[in-house]
Amino acid sequence: MSFLRSGKRSRTREERFAEGHFAVGVIENSIEEPAGETQGADTLVIRADVRGHRAFRRSVTCPLSMPGRGRDLVGQPVGFRHVTDDPDDVEDVFVVRWPDEVRKALEPFRPVGPGARRARAWRFLGQCSAVVTVGGILLTSVMLIGVVFASEVFADLPAWFRPGVALAASAGAAVLGTLTFALCDSRMSAALARTR
Repeated sequence: MSFLRSGKRSRTREERFAEGHFAVGVIENSIEEPAGETQGADTLVIRADVRGHRAFRRSVTCPLSMPGRGRDLVGQPVGFRHVTDDPDDVEDVFVVRWPDEVRKALEPFRPVGPGARRARAWRFLGQCSAVVTVGGILLTSVMLIGVVFASEVFADLPAWFRPGVALAASAGAAVLGTLTFALCDSRMSAALARTR
């Protein structure tokens, strides 16, 4: 652990690389982590030819979080900043320009135009219905376990609680939530078509 002297500011990563050199490289390889309990994003290897120096490689974590998504980026150009020309310093990289596919994937959902408000409203309602669907599925599975494997699960509940009614309601929520999600998604797509 290091302590900063009073009055001395720590430099952020952006500030450090702002003083560095700009280079354009190509994503040469995508390395996936081996399958295990947690599998993170891929590691991308960037190769750049710098004038006056031999080619060097830098590695960076893929901004697309799904494993295997880095394979789609192999062969695409990226713009990055580096401080040293040391070919062995693979961590000396700060990407400032990703391929279009990455930029589009990382853009927030903010439509503009005449149907933008409707699209956002339908998207919000669709997300709410997805939550209802997941809740219905989880409650249905718990209720089925309780109904099929005896009433011991419901022994401590109040007398007015009816497991059969709760099972029917949770199954209905799962089905209706799915249908509502599909409806909201189609309405959102229709509203987005009006924004273009």
